[in-house]
Amino acid sequence: MATVPVVLVLIPTRNNRVELLQTIESLRGLDYPKNRMELLVFDNGSSDGTCDRIRELYGHLEREGWLRLIIEQSPRNLGAFGGRAEALSRATGLQADFILSLDDDVVLEPQALTVLLQAMEEPTVGVVGARIVYADALDEAASGAGYLNRWLGTFYQLTPRSRTVCDFVSTCGCLIRREAFEAVGGFDRDYFTSHGDVDLCIKIGAQGYTILYEPEAVIRHKVARGGTRTPERVYYVYRNKLLLLRKHLPWRWRPAVFALYGALWLPKLLSSSVAHHRGMYGAEIRAILLAMLDAALDRRGEARWFPSR
Repeated sequence: MATVPVVLVLIPTRNNRVELLQTIESLRGLDYPKNRMELLVFDNGSSDGTCDRIRELYGHLEREGWLRLIIEQSPRNLGAFGGRAEALSRATGLQADFILSLDDDVVLEPQALTVLLQAMEEPTVGVVGARIVYADALDEAASGAGYLNRWLGTFYQLTPRSRTVCDFVSTCGCLIRREAFEAVGGFDRDYFTSHGDVDLCIKIGAQGYTILYEPEAVIRHKVARGGTRTPERVYYVYRNKLLLLRKHLPWRWRPAVFALYGALWLPKLLSSSVAHHRGMYGAEIRAILLAMLDAALDRRGEARWFPSR
């Protein structure tokens, strides 16, 4: 790249002030010029004083020469992808060539951004995902190269050791070409949370861009193995998976895929819930059934069953 690109770092957050500050601290340690970086934090209805603390921190960052420091705030939780979409719709005058999408509980290795940008050298590359590892187990991948089997409607991930073309990567740590991002209309608020990153990558891939996984760029994620399991999370994961398939599978093939899901996937989910909880956990069983129902009825966005608090 002839000139040093401008990178917008986008971080939605909600009541996670301590870990967010650690994420920003890792950004300060990147081997990338701060005068070519914009930082946009979107506070998704926090009640822990996040905005006040970030504004205070921005005072210190200004002296480091950051190109631009922005904080936006919502009075209510708009979800991980609703928040990202809202943040970018409000922020005017952005100069960025690329968007570095992060969760508020990650820590970047110093060379992570530079490595991601190196993988972006070809203009046909639309998204590059980092190797996401568990913060307490750096040799264990939490997220890698994602693939969608459009014939069976199944998702799976691999963790290859070299740069690899794939269908999707996680927006908890990935670099997005702004031109490609805007060409597809950005993040879809309909997902609220979960699978909005899969949707974005598939849309960008459909425009002829390549989606890459770059394991040399390492980002540590402070999440439990297997993720957090609550009825609300279970609902969004399963509902949004079905909504995504409804949106992206060839229309002639959808009836067969959904018949398979109804006959095989639903019983498997219910039996897995019983096995995990060693008995019937009514709240989770209800969440699974509501996810299937709402997907069938094409209900999107925030669920009325789990209103934001």
